[in-house]
Amino acid sequence: MKKGVTIKDIAKKLHMSVSTVSKALNNDPSISALTSERVKALAQELNYVPNEAARHFKLSRTFTLGLIIPDILDQYYAFAINGVEAVAEQRGYHVILSQSHEDVATEQKIVDVMVRHRVDGVIVSVTKNTVDMQPFRKLLQMGIPVVCIGREPKGGMFDFVTSDNHEGGFAATDFLIKKGHRHIAHLMGPEGMRTSHARYEGYKAALEANGIPFREELVKAVDLTPEGTYRAMEELLQLAEPPTGIFTFKNYITLEALHYLKTQRPELLEKIGFTGFGNLPILHYLDHKPLASIEESSFEIGEEAARILFERMSEKDEEEPTQYHSRQLPCRLVVHDHL
Repeated sequence: MKKGVTIKDIAKKLHMSVSTVSKALNNDPSISALTSERVKALAQELNYVPNEAARHFKLSRTFTLGLIIPDILDQYYAFAINGVEAVAEQRGYHVILSQSHEDVATEQKIVDVMVRHRVDGVIVSVTKNTVDMQPFRKLLQMGIPVVCIGREPKGGMFDFVTSDNHEGGFAATDFLIKKGHRHIAHLMGPEGMRTSHARYEGYKAALEANGIPFREELVKAVDLTPEGTYRAMEELLQLAEPPTGIFTFKNYITLEALHYLKTQRPELLEKIGFTGFGNLPILHYLDHKPLASIEESSFEIGEEAARILFERMSEKDEEEPTQYHSRQLPCRLVVHDHL
């Protein structure tokens, strides 16, 4: 297979030194306009393509960022990806995207791949089961900065950007209370995730602020699978005083809960009001939808995470930072129209 044209090939044809050709191609002011024009004309004629890998090696950079998310089909991550890419493109960087599919082993393999590709920095939303952050500490030790988004990492020691989950949990629950609901359940996210607890605490705070007693039996942790949501709904509806309103960890869970009602308890479809995190575009087209959604600024979260990452990448000190960024972006309650 024929190899691509190199700077040496151009230099040989023009009887110039490799250094002169390289400087001409990089617009070095020490090279005359005539020489530069001759070099660039021949380079174009021979379809010369710069060796980016060699340039990156010389600069000790690959101009790539690693981005690890649980699921690209989740709208939250789709918008966050766009935010990261917008900032990366401004800086002349490319983004390598990988999905963990909520699997810890897969997540660790992806980290190894990122290392082999010599990415300059990593942005990650850890899996729902990630407890050991050692693979990411390894990146920090290698001089590869890491910023977490969405889900707060265990053990701190990482820059972190998310929405204000406590505020969102409070607003979603308070809205149901203002609509007249007093028996409000919470389909909580996985108990091992700090994000789940932040939204749960917001739920409890709203109940307390409105003088409504907290009922532990109205809180069900789900594992982000349809089966887990169905089990939780079944348990809630078997209570002596079942809920009339439900605040969900995210609106994908709301959709699963609504499907359960449609197939198992259709008579309750119009009697139970929902709120949840995630203002999904598809909700606009549904006959049965939550009363309101908590809209997270996931695009802005991606942007902010990328900015922090570039800050870390530009730092000269190789020591790990003693103070880490922990930023929460505000949420917004969106009320849905119902026919």
